[in-house]
Amino acid sequence: MASFVCTTSHETKDIVRLRDYNVPSKDNISATICQAALATSAATTFFDPVYIGKRKFVDGALGSNNPVDEVEGEAADIWCPGTGDLKPLVKCFVSIGTGDPGIAAIEDKALKFLSETLVNIATETGRTEKKFIARWAKHYDEKRYFRFNVEQGLQGVGLEEYREQGKIEAATHRYLDHQAQEFRVRDCVQNLKLKRGSAMSNISRILNVCRDHELK
Repeated sequence: MASFVCTTSHETKDIVRLRDYNVPSKDNISATICQAALATSAATTFFDPVYIGKRKFVDGALGSNNPVDEVEGEAADIWCPGTGDLKPLVKCFVSIGTGDPGIAAIEDKALKFLSETLVNIATETGRTEKKFIARWAKHYDEKRYFRFNVEQGLQGVGLEEYREQGKIEAATHRYLDHQAQEFRVRDCVQNLKLKRGSAMSNISRILNVCRDHELK
């Protein structure tokens, strides 16, 4: 399965997509899986920038903590480069967040930069979601766009607290156990089932056309 991750160019602050495939007419940076994983998660408060060739990269969350726009752009570059309009091709769009971090004041001046960075990341995530829903309003209204993001329980879990897996799981289960989320998950599953059935039908039709062409 093809995949990509987002990272941030240390030199220009632009978002860069690191792919394990090539897209025609796009700048395809050659990176190993390890380099890509390090580059997309190199939070500047914990890690040094990651070198890929002569270029330096830092945490993708600094400019794309909610990478839904990057996913839309990447899919459009692949499947509809001529028009850039992905919407007619999408049956169901699913976005999964890592939890609402909340916004809390930090008085220690030594942590001012970290505080401002976290606030910017949290604000960017919500702002991106709001703009995306506005553009994809029809899909949202027809229950064909879903954003799942734990709202409460993860505010106190920092980037460095990797041992808090139990707390993360508990907050996630509590979020999904809410009746409203159960309905949304059900609707999402139904959409994905229909999409799979439609895709398989399309593949069957394509194969039949190919067979007919070969017989002729």
